[in-house]
Amino acid sequence: MRPLICFSLLLAFFRVHAAEPDFAKIFQGKDACFILYDLKTDKIVCQNNAMRCGQRFAPCSTFKIAIAVMAFDKGILKDENTTFQWDGVERSNPNWNRDTSAQDWLKYSVVWFSQRITPQLGPATITNYLARFDYGNRDISGGLTNFWLGSTLKISANEEIEFWKKLWRNQLPVSRRAMAMTRGIIPMEISPSGSKLAGKTGSHTTAKSALGWFVGHLDSKDGEYLVAVNYTGDPPPAGKMYPGMIAESLCQKILEEMKLY
Repeated sequence: MRPLICFSLLLAFFRVHAAEPDFAKIFQGKDACFILYDLKTDKIVCQNNAMRCGQRFAPCSTFKIAIAVMAFDKGILKDENTTFQWDGVERSNPNWNRDTSAQDWLKYSVVWFSQRITPQLGPATITNYLARFDYGNRDISGGLTNFWLGSTLKISANEEIEFWKKLWRNQLPVSRRAMAMTRGIIPMEISPSGSKLAGKTGSHTTAKSALGWFVGHLDSKDGEYLVAVNYTGDPPPAGKMYPGMIAESLCQKILEEMKLY
């Protein structure tokens, strides 16, 4: 049986928009999953590989969204222009080697910026937020500056959708301003048709495998949706795209086939 669930209740969606995406062709042998969630109808429109969608993986840099919510709520970040000074340590990504604002933190996925925030929050505060957010397995035992980076914190694609649903509906147990400020710094791409896809990538690479994430919010002429993609596969060649960027590209291809992007 193909690992594709598109509920019969919403088959009309595909008659109007497009045929079902060719997931086998798009994912090209990757172990991957996809979720498209309709915020208006409050239903999953399409889900590929339901078993994997329920499996937890390290959130990697998608966790920056949760960190941002916490940091804005606690006042560590005042607004999108709050800037942390670069420590002078040369890192592999040139965009990380300079003073960085909250806006650029998410735009360039600056790891050290996150690692400057989490110690200020502290383990007790982070643990409390994760419980209130119902965020994955809530396990931060892997270390205060790396528990989300392929370490102990794990979350499923289904749970990512639930977290983003609360973020977009102002239902997280934080100030409305913290949620609005976070939404405002999420990187956005605009398609030729005018659809807006705001989302966050996540990447983890070892010598033998790669984990790529993309979770986001889609505002199109046909509606408002949440999306989540993750995959594991071979690591990209040195100097090529991060796995998270690959996941974002896969998501865009799926949405293009569905005529939503």
